[in-house]
Amino acid sequence: MKYLFAMTALLVSLFSVAEESLCQHSDDNCIGVGQWQVSVAVGAGGLTNPLSGGKNLPLLVVPYVRYYHDKFFLENTTVGYTFAESADFDLSIIAEPNTEQAFFERLHIRNLIAPGTYGVGDGTIVGESEGNVPVSPERTVSIDDIAKRGWALDSGLLGHWYLNENSKLSLQWLNDISGTYQGSHIKAAFHHEMKPLASVPIKFHLMAGLHWKESSLVDYYYGLHERDGVDESLFYSGKSVLTPVVGATLNYKLSDDWVVKLSAKRQFLGSGITNSPLIEKSHVTYFFVGGVYAF
Repeated sequence: MKYLFAMTALLVSLFSVAEESLCQHSDDNCIGVGQWQVSVAVGAGGLTNPLSGGKNLPLLVVPYVRYYHDKFFLENTTVGYTFAESADFDLSIIAEPNTEQAFFERLHIRNLIAPGTYGVGDGTIVGESEGNVPVSPERTVSIDDIAKRGWALDSGLLGHWYLNENSKLSLQWLNDISGTYQGSHIKAAFHHEMKPLASVPIKFHLMAGLHWKESSLVDYYYGLHERDGVDESLFYSGKSVLTPVVGATLNYKLSDDWVVKLSAKRQFLGSGITNSPLIEKSHVTYFFVGGVYAF
């Protein structure tokens, strides 16, 4: 029954809001109440996979979906309801699929809808040539050789504090309501947007944040135990981690419908994750260059 509930919630949500302010706080991003906004980014980019045997995700066409109706909202893979708000603060209850499993399964919804929202930032740099985890070959286990990791549905609270018209803080607490990993995680981020000059339609967005993951979450996805059928010498119990995230996005408005987007983000994995024999790289990188068309 819990899996039926989880899938039903995902279908309702359809397509992460910790990175977005609510409509009334952002004139440029506003859409009409009761109206859908669907946009598609077309270009070149990717999302790296830190797992041994995991494939990087190429990004050529990236869809985004938004909808607001009174206090209800939908932001890509997140559905929520705002129950408290003022000029400087809002608080919502939200539900969204946990993104960790997306590294283990190509068709996870995170890989299909707005993959740049992984972590705590609004998608945003870059190479993959450095930052590998120094593990010996005999300590590496491929994801093809372990037990399947399941989907999880998280729900909890999301708050935004609007410091001024250009900056905000966001704090998000989520707990596993599907019973998959039976834990919680917390995301905190600072966002700052440089407003465009009157003669130059360019917007530059910076973010920095932290993502705390409870040991039960880390252990379920990155731990190795008897269930995985590996040698006991490779057994590993995941530990809670605090992972920093930094990112940047540049938008150049060509017309009412088209925006050129350069976006990059990097999340640095904590030792509770990188010490696992499943991990080959110590970070996750998202980058994208292309055009975004709003329907």
